[in-house]
Amino acid sequence: MFRPTRPPAVADFVLLPLLYYVGAKLGVWLTVMPEGTAILWPPNSALLAALIAFQGRGYVPFAALAVGAEVAADLPAFSLVEALLFGVTNVAEATIAFLLLARWRFDPRFATLADLPKFILAGPGIGALAAAFCGAAIYSHFRGADTGYLEFLRIWWFGDALGLMIFTPLLLSLRPYARAEDPTPPLTLRPSDWLIGLAALAIVGVLVASRDGSFHGVHIGPASLLPFVIFVAARFGTRWTAMATMSAAMVVIAMATAGRSPFGNLPPRDMVVQVQEFVLIMSLMALGLSALLTQLRTKQRELETSNRRLDDLNRNLEARVDERTAALKALNAQLEKLALTDALTGLLNRRAFMDLVTREIAHSRRQHRPLAVLMCDLDHFKSVNDRYGHPVGDLVLQQAAAITKAVIRASDTLVRYGGEEFVILAPDTDQVGALDLAERIRQALGSAAIETDRGIVNITASFGVTALCEDDENPEQLVRRADEALYSAKAQGRDRVVASFPERTEPLAAQELNSQIDYE
Repeated sequence: MFRPTRPPAVADFVLLPLLYYVGAKLGVWLTVMPEGTAILWPPNSALLAALIAFQGRGYVPFAALAVGAEVAADLPAFSLVEALLFGVTNVAEATIAFLLLARWRFDPRFATLADLPKFILAGPGIGALAAAFCGAAIYSHFRGADTGYLEFLRIWWFGDALGLMIFTPLLLSLRPYARAEDPTPPLTLRPSDWLIGLAALAIVGVLVASRDGSFHGVHIGPASLLPFVIFVAARFGTRWTAMATMSAAMVVIAMATAGRSPFGNLPPRDMVVQVQEFVLIMSLMALGLSALLTQLRTKQRELETSNRRLDDLNRNLEARVDERTAALKALNAQLEKLALTDALTGLLNRRAFMDLVTREIAHSRRQHRPLAVLMCDLDHFKSVNDRYGHPVGDLVLQQAAAITKAVIRASDTLVRYGGEEFVILAPDTDQVGALDLAERIRQALGSAAIETDRGIVNITASFGVTALCEDDENPEQLVRRADEALYSAKAQGRDRVVASFPERTEPLAAQELNSQIDYE
C-alpha cells in the first residue's frame, strides 16, 4: 500500500499554484472554439496529483491556491465572477476524484492493472463529468451562443478528462518514491531505442509539415504516432509512458489549434471531437499497457525476491542439515568409541577385543603368520582398593596400562579385558617372542613405584601366554587357552609368566619352556 513519504512543504505550496497557472494558460492557448472551450484542460491534474501524493494533507491551502491561480490565469479573458466559479468547479472536480481514489485504495504508482480503471473512473469519469455539468452551466449562462448546453457539457468533460488522463500520471510519476516502492525500471537505452526515437522525430516533422492530414499527396495522420507511444509503454515505465503520451498529444493538439487539420478538413467542433477521441484512445492504450507491464515487472521482482529468499532458506537449511549430520556422525562416532573403549584407561574394551582378535586370526591364517595372546592380571589388586581406596586403585590401573603400552610394540594392542585384567594381542609374534614380551612387561610392572596421594604403591602381575594354532576353531578357544595359563600362573604363586601352547596338554612355566627353546 502506498504511503506518502513526507507531509507537504513550503516548496509544494509554491509549486502547485505555479503549475496550475501554467496549465491554465496552456489550456487557454489550446482553445479552438469561439466560445472559449478548450480541447485540453491541464491545471486540474496538478491539484489532483498534489492531493493524491500527500493523501489529502494540506487540502485547504492547496484548494485556495488553485482558485487563486485560476483567477489569475482567467482574468484577461473572463470576468472575476466567471474565474471564481471556474476555480471552485475545478477544485470540486479534483476533490471528488481524490475522495473516490482514496476510498478505492488507488496506488499512484499504477503498480497493478486494477489501478488504471480506478483512476479513469474516478478522475476522467466521475470527477470530470460532475465538473462538466457545472462548467457547462456557467458557459451557457455567461457565453452561450450557438453552442448548446449538451455540447458545452461534452467539450468540458472531454477537455478535463484528457487533462487528467495525460498530466496526472506524469506528475505522480515524477514524485520521488522510496527505492522499494518505485516500480519504474531504470532507464537503459539500447541502440535500437535511439533509432526508434529518431524515427518518431521524423514522423513528428512530417506531421508538422503536412496540411489537412497529407504530405505530398500521402495521408499522414496522428495514428502514425501510436506505434512509438506503444513502444515506450512496452519498454519503459509509467513515467516515460506518460511523457510520450503527453508529447504525442501536444503535437496533435498544437496542429489542430494552428489550423493544420491533422484529421482533414473538418469544422472546429468536429476537429475538437476527433482530437479528443484520438488522445483518449492513445492514453488508454499506452497507460493500460504500461500498467500491465508494471504489474508483471513488480510480480517478477517479487518472485525473484521470493526465489532468493527461498534459496537462502534452502542453503541455510542445507547448512543446518549438514551441521546436524556432522554432529550426529561425531556423536555416533563418540558413542561407538565409548562402546568399544574403556572409559578409565582409554584402552579397547572386551567387546572391541573380540572383534579385533577375530580379524587378526583370519589375517594370520591367510598370511601364515604367527599370532600371540597374552593375558595379564594385577596381583592382589583387591587389597590395593581396600587399603588405599578406589581412586588410588583407578590410578594404579591407569599407570599399569601406561607402563605396559610403553613396553609393547606399535603393532601390538593392549586391551582392558575386565577389572584388573589386561590382554595383549601381538601379531607376528611366535612363542619365544610372546614369552619374552610377557617377561619384559612383568619386570616393568614389578619395578615400577606408582606415586599416589596415599603413598607409593608397588604392584606385580601374573601372565598367561598362548599362540594361535591350526586347530583353533574360533577366538574363544585361543582366549580360553591364555586364560587357563593365567590361572595356572596365579595358582603357582603369582608374579610369573606361564605359557600354554597347543603342543602340550599341560600349562608350562616360562622357565621350563625357555630351557627347551633354541633362541638361535
